[in-house]
Amino acid sequence: MGILTKNKRLIGLLLVFVSFLLIAGCSGNGEAKKVETEKTIDSVEKDKAAIQAVIEKQFNGPDKKYRELWEAAMNTQTVDMNEEQYNAWLNSTEYKALIDYMSDTYASYFTENAYETFKNTDAFMYSFSDRKYKLSTATIEINQNEIEKTLYTFTFQVMYENEIGVIETFDFDGEAIVPTAGKIGKIQVNNQQRLLEKITY
Repeated sequence: MGILTKNKRLIGLLLVFVSFLLIAGCSGNGEAKKVETEKTIDSVEKDKAAIQAVIEKQFNGPDKKYRELWEAAMNTQTVDMNEEQYNAWLNSTEYKALIDYMSDTYASYFTENAYETFKNTDAFMYSFSDRKYKLSTATIEINQNEIEKTLYTFTFQVMYENEIGVIETFDFDGEAIVPTAGKIGKIQVNNQQRLLEKITY
């Protein structure tokens, strides 16, 4: 009987202990879910802010500072460079200043790999032309996909003003994947050919 009584007491204590754990666990989960929800809302705001910043930096311009740095770097490069000279150019003050400016402008909005891709493709695409023009963005709308939470679609307008002050409006849409809060993994803007033709031809 003594052993049974001890066992009953032990089982009773275990049940009480387990109950406390379950109560604490439920309370903890509730707080975790609350924090997770708040973090998700905060993440969405960071995601949208990153997308908007990239759109504004890319389609407001041209970026005169980038042009100056790009021209300075290109003026120190020659077409007949050998490998040693080219490597020396990559370490030049002018080239490093250009790369640092590109990084300061865009890198904080992207994952590391995505920034490298964007840097070598879309970054400053609207600042290469020597023509006189002005670009400005308007009506940027960004929406999170209801199912794929890392996917965002967006629309925006760009006002193109030529050298004599004539303004034309271009409508754009696209999508971005943002796997980490405020860090774009991929961004795509559709139908850019018409605007590119305006500034290059």
